[in-house]
Amino acid sequence: MTGAALLCLVAGAALVVQNALMGAIVARGTGLTGALLCNSLVGLSLLGLVEVWRSGPAFPLRLAERAEPWFLVPGLLGTLVVAASLYGYRQQGATVTVALVVAGQLTAGIAGDAMGLTGRKGGLGPETWIGAALLVGGAVLILRGRGPA
Repeated sequence: MTGAALLCLVAGAALVVQNALMGAIVARGTGLTGALLCNSLVGLSLLGLVEVWRSGPAFPLRLAERAEPWFLVPGLLGTLVVAASLYGYRQQGATVTVALVVAGQLTAGIAGDAMGLTGRKGGLGPETWIGAALLVGGAVLILRGRGPA
C-alpha cells in the first residue's frame, strides 16, 4: 500500500470521528453553522500558522496578489461536503452518509478521470468499472438494509 493510499484511508476514518465530534458540538447548542464555523476556524488557524512558519509572515500578501475569484470555489465545496456529512450523520447515521458521499465521489472521480480533469493519463480499465460497480452495489445494499428512516 502506498503512502498516499494509507493517508486516504486514515483521512476517511478521521471524517467519521470529525463528524461524530461535530455532532456533539451541535448537541451542545451551537447549531450546525456554529459547529461548521468552529471546524473552519480551527483548520484556518492551523493552516495559517503552518504557512507563516513555512513561508514567512508575508504569505497573505503573496496570496492576495495571486488570488482570483474562482479561488473561493474549493472552500465553498469543502464547506458543502462537511455540512452535508454532518447533517447526514444526524439524520441517517454514519453508514448511509458515508455510502452516499463515497458513491458521489466515485461517480465524480470516474467522470473527472475520464475527462482528464484530474491530471490522470490514459483510459479507465475494466478493474475501475468493476470496482465502481461493486462500490455502488455495496451502497445500494447498505441503503436497502437500513429500510425507511
